[in-house]
Amino acid sequence: MINDWQFDAWRALPKQGGKLPHALLMIGRPGLGKSLLADTFAKSLLCESRDEHGLPCEVCQACNWFSQGNHPDFRRLQPESMVPESEDETPTKKEKKKSDQIKIEQVRATESFLAIGTHRGGARVILIDPADAMNAAAQSALLKNLEEPPPDTHYLLVTSRPQRLLATIRSRCMVMPVATPDPQAAAKWLKAQGIDEPELALAGAAGAPLAVLSAAQLEPKRREFLNRLAAASFDPLALAQSCDTVAPAVVVGWLQRWVYDLLATHMAGRARYNLEAQAAIEKICRPLDPAALAGLMRRLGEARALAQHPLNARLFFEDLLLQYRTVAGRPVVQAG
Repeated sequence: MINDWQFDAWRALPKQGGKLPHALLMIGRPGLGKSLLADTFAKSLLCESRDEHGLPCEVCQACNWFSQGNHPDFRRLQPESMVPESEDETPTKKEKKKSDQIKIEQVRATESFLAIGTHRGGARVILIDPADAMNAAAQSALLKNLEEPPPDTHYLLVTSRPQRLLATIRSRCMVMPVATPDPQAAAKWLKAQGIDEPELALAGAAGAPLAVLSAAQLEPKRREFLNRLAAASFDPLALAQSCDTVAPAVVVGWLQRWVYDLLATHMAGRARYNLEAQAAIEKICRPLDPAALAGLMRRLGEARALAQHPLNARLFFEDLLLQYRTVAGRPVVQAG
């Protein structure tokens, strides 16, 4: 079931009582709960007794089947690497590297599913999450199905990177942007999850509640990173080495938000993400060239696209941090 802070996004979904699109594409930044929203929507389309908000009842046979993962009128397409390992899986299978892509064979396997009538005489749902994991062949195969969908069949596609989908796929879907939730509702929920200072945490995660939860275990590492970044003795090579245990995309995100806050404070007087370090950021940004900071932001944006598969993570970090030192010099205060 969706969380309290997701109700605004839920209300924005097409209403089951009206004409539903045959394909819905949910887009938005990571951490906004798109997958849970899509799961709940798929369940509601198959539910036989939805409540007054259109939410699944959770007690009918259809809901029970869905929760157990065996509803006959539902298919989920996702990379093999995202499928939980079963307890009876053999060691040989476990040792084999699982694909991070959704392959053409997975899309083609839905053809027999679509060729027969529904088991319950109602809707049929195919959920593809993340849709950008489809390789080129899989997207081409899906396009054929989207052009002439069978009656009462609904495709739900979820992605944080819609630009990776074919334009022809996007054009055949009703696009639903999932917006940042109400900060107060999100902060209240995060506090209930045991997150201290949820407002600050939300600011650091650009308002994405689930990103806050996933980042909570890395928070000490993030604070150490910023403290060392802001120190007078800042050493790019040593800091790069300390990042070895953190995913490159995460480190780039930390550096992007820090540089953005330097630029925002220089231009508008206030940080957006690292609110706890506002005083430090104000002192650091004063002598800096805003044009140079803006240029660094662009280069970090390009680096973010490469961060998923850097050839050498250590060299990747060193290059970014050396670029930062060139632009920002050697700050003389602690980030807090």
